Amino acid sequence: MKIHLFFFILLFWVTILPAKKRYPQYGSLDLRRECRRGNGRCKIQCPENEIRIAYCMRPATHCCLQK
Repeated sequence: MKIHLFFFILLFWVTILPAKKRYPQYGSLDLRRECRRGNGRCKIQCPENEIRIAYCMRPATHCCLQK
């Protein structure tokens, strides 16, 4: 079991950590902030007078904008 853990840590160290250093823009987008920047709000369900444009952090919440 220890050997599996060792190989998992080695695989993580070799693949994921260098990718984060080379491409920091991926995975660092705060969707809640982007929704607020567009004058939207993150809600579970958008009323009829609002338009759903995207998801917020969780797939169950939507970014709702006024029409």
